Amino acid sequence: MFWLYLVLGVLAVLIVGPLVVFSLYIDDWSRDLTTNHAETTRSHSNPLLQPLTIPGQRAGAATHVTDAIEQLDNWKVESVTPEGKRTIIHATRTTKLFKFTDDIRVYLNDVEGGVQITATSQSRVGKGDLGQNPRNIAELMSKVREQVEP
Repeated sequence: MFWLYLVLGVLAVLIVGPLVVFSLYIDDWSRDLTTNHAETTRSHSNPLLQPLTIPGQRAGAATHVTDAIEQLDNWKVESVTPEGKRTIIHATRTTKLFKFTDDIRVYLNDVEGGVQITATSQSRVGKGDLGQNPRNIAELMSKVREQVEP
């Protein structure tokens, strides 16, 4: 009888444990299982998911953003493309476990008083991202703020 309880206990840990860990990653159940992209918006409740305006020129802002990306684990700058009054930085982030790739695009737009930074993040596969794309943007914007605000 002891062995039966031991086997059931081990099975419970092996099944319930991952489910608990999985549930901790989901911030918004109505969004994270059905959406595989995210973007900055002015009305977002998380300040790290709102556009960021910094003083200076686009070239300096591009340097801040690319430096921030290079400091993040599993991130890579793919391209920097100036287009008229904006610059688009394409970066990728690869997940550690399954090696999924997310495409992040950062838009640097000239605005009065400086440069506005907005971003989008899109998973290449799947219908839901378990909240990873908003976390990508928040991680990047946090690192950019560190670059800009010493």
